[in-house]
Amino acid sequence: MDTHLSVERDLTIFKKRRAKGQERWFVQVTTNFLEPRVYGPFPAEQDAERFREGAEFELRKLLDYELQTRSSDFRH
Repeated sequence: MDTHLSVERDLTIFKKRRAKGQERWFVQVTTNFLEPRVYGPFPAEQDAERFREGAEFELRKLLDYELQTRSSDFRH
């Protein structure tokens, strides 16, 4: 029985303003395998973007491994 597993992911950058007009940046990571998580604060959008890029790479590696593991479970 061959079952197709799909990975849905969303990495979103957003900002919140503090009382003194300072901006704080956050990255929200959502997948259909893991609970949504928010990372930050980052002092600048560029820092949040660098984190998002790294997180996307690491998440892709993790989910590729997870898909292989789950796919092999369905074949037995």
